[in-house]
Amino acid sequence: MKIYTEVQFQSHNVLVADVEKTVKEDIKSKGVKLNSLSSLEIYYQPENLSVFYVAKAKDGTSISNEEPLSLE
Repeated sequence: MKIYTEVQFQSHNVLVADVEKTVKEDIKSKGVKLNSLSSLEIYYQPENLSVFYVAKAKDGTSISNEEPLSLE
């Protein structure tokens, strides 16, 4: 089964898959392999199309973004 989830807010439609893709690309750009993560929390703010995340690596380190990722 494939799940398609879209967040609609005011005049913007954003696919949850696009939010996840943006976060994964940012994590990879920091030299972190996705299979080294034990958890990933994503926070989407639809009012300004901003995305924040906190990832925990299996070794206990934390990876996050201080500046919001933009979906525009």
